[in-house]
Amino acid sequence: MSQLFEYTVDITHRDGKVFLKADPSLEGGASAWFYVDMDDKDFAFTKDGVLELAVKVNKNKLRINYYYRKGGSAEYLGGEKIVSADDKMQTIRIPLKEAFPFYSGNFPNSLTPGKTPELYIFVDNLCPGEFDVEIDNIAVVKEKAGEEK
Repeated sequence: MSQLFEYTVDITHRDGKVFLKADPSLEGGASAWFYVDMDDKDFAFTKDGVLELAVKVNKNKLRINYYYRKGGSAEYLGGEKIVSADDKMQTIRIPLKEAFPFYSGNFPNSLTPGKTPELYIFVDNLCPGEFDVEIDNIAVVKEKAGEEK
């Protein structure tokens, strides 16, 4: 995971989890991101996929923005999901069919010069104030006839 230059986020990897903490008194927000660049040219995200994240939001609200390349094309589809704080780990399921075309001349590709990743995920605090999140797992699974496979 990386952070955007405008923000200061403590990113810690421990026991297979990623911990994000920030107290952005000056910036008002905290944001971290990562991307997936597939080596397998036969792989392509499709609208029958579901983005799954196992997260624990300790403080603030978590906003998840995602952008994925449709079927190996240069076009990105994107969406957003808001997750409230909870004292338990939550499994967030985002059907990729809910995504919409995302048009931008240079974003998000400007973050990864020379690459065209298949997936970008941005996590940030929705409201100003402390930010404290644990991410345990991120996966894309297929959904068929209402059931995951």
